[in-house]
Amino acid sequence: MMHYKKGKNVEEELSQEQIPIEVLPANFLWMHVKGGSEVKNLVDYAKKALEDGTHRSVVWSGSDGGVGKTISCAEIMKRHFELHQVTRICYRKVEEFWDPQQEGLEQIVAKRNIPCVHILLSLDEIDPSVAGYQHSKTQGGFWTGAGLSSSDGPRKRTKEGGEKKGNYFTGPQLKKKPNRHYEEGNGTPSNGAKKQQNNQGKGKPRGGGGGDGAAAAVGSSKYKG
Repeated sequence: MMHYKKGKNVEEELSQEQIPIEVLPANFLWMHVKGGSEVKNLVDYAKKALEDGTHRSVVWSGSDGGVGKTISCAEIMKRHFELHQVTRICYRKVEEFWDPQQEGLEQIVAKRNIPCVHILLSLDEIDPSVAGYQHSKTQGGFWTGAGLSSSDGPRKRTKEGGEKKGNYFTGPQLKKKPNRHYEEGNGTPSNGAKKQQNNQGKGKPRGGGGGDGAAAAVGSSKYKG
């Protein structure tokens, strides 16, 4: 692409007729959310429209970088009102034009499909059998209404028999007594036990003094009168 320069982008226009929600009311507030939109300003405007009775339904639409903010706006609205929700996910077509910078080359058109989400929030009841329906009081979050149930989340493994199984650090292997003396089959101590017995009594402090006397001398040096 070194011989091409980025040209214009042509995005598919979004109209009310293209919103893929079959239960759209005749009158609703349509909120377009973009990546640079302020969530607080959008939510305040929509809340006022529902509170003063101007509208009873709001449709939130966002694509590409605005998808996350669209979901955030819908979730905030559900905290303030008891709403019925229908969610649809689709794609918008975008064409990118690349203009040639050298003779003999043709213009390149790259076509992309960008994700788009539409969320209908209504104060009026909606048929629960509609695909993507969710009530604002439903537990499980936004995507539960988009076809996912709360059981699809991560599950904790249950322990068999109710017993606690220890790991490497708390298992039964640490319950063995330290320095255990093992004997051969004929009752004689093993090589390891013999070495341990031979090492007993070694390590006395130098200077001819006994171990107890050395310890007392060291201990008494800590106190100065």
